[in-house]
Amino acid sequence: MYFHEIAEELKIYMAPSERGGIFVVQLIGDTLRAPMTEEEEKMALDDKFNPLANGMSLNMQDQIFEGKKFISRNRAGLICSRYDGSDFAEEIDNLYDADKDHLQTFLAKKGILVAIEELGSAMQDIMSQIFHGLSKGIHDVDICLTIHEPKPSIKNLAENRIYFDDGKLVIDGETIELPIQLDESQIYEFESGYISALCDAYAEALSRDEVTVDDIPNLPRKYQINFYDQRKAYLSAESIQRSISEVYEDGENQFDILKEDAFGGIKTTYYDEYDWC
Repeated sequence: MYFHEIAEELKIYMAPSERGGIFVVQLIGDTLRAPMTEEEEKMALDDKFNPLANGMSLNMQDQIFEGKKFISRNRAGLICSRYDGSDFAEEIDNLYDADKDHLQTFLAKKGILVAIEELGSAMQDIMSQIFHGLSKGIHDVDICLTIHEPKPSIKNLAENRIYFDDGKLVIDGETIELPIQLDESQIYEFESGYISALCDAYAEALSRDEVTVDDIPNLPRKYQINFYDQRKAYLSAESIQRSISEVYEDGENQFDILKEDAFGGIKTTYYDEYDWC
């Protein structure tokens, strides 16, 4: 299946009056996860987080929609590294019943049989496969739905199939970007529990009743540095978990264990006394 085929079909239901090139950018934007770091937030504000919105003319976007041009391997790779698809799947599931019937028929003509109640997850899977194909230079991607297949276990991967390369984690051939730029003024909702545990550990180590995030800049230097380092490590783990939990059966569980170990080790770490503080 070509990307332009699915884009043309979806435009009928999602944005019938929109220009093709504009819809393509919107469609890809709908499949991406939310920005997670200061750098990504800035990219989003500058309209650069969506790989198809950055540095591409509307004419080229139109040609991609029409199938006259293809999304480059580099841009497709960036889409894959930021792909989530959950919001997109929800959009599909919220289409009118008649539109879902038409979409189901369209897929059936392509040899893809999907139950109406599974259209969202199926389309999420299809788009992921198309983007991964494009990242490898494959334009016409053979779709084989995986929504009913058991996920592989990350514990069964050989050591040489998981490695770190040029600031990125590679798992079984898939590249995962790590968030290394932090917005020191913003605490993300999903990390609030971890930050609270850090602050509690600082309070115990310093014999204080309470330490809050606002107190961090005034703490001894070792705590400021460790706070930054711990946040960076936690956000990296969070990013990896979000990327692999949809691929590996035990992906989320493995990183839950990692986080529990991190919580358990916080107090020991911050009771240590360092000569360089």
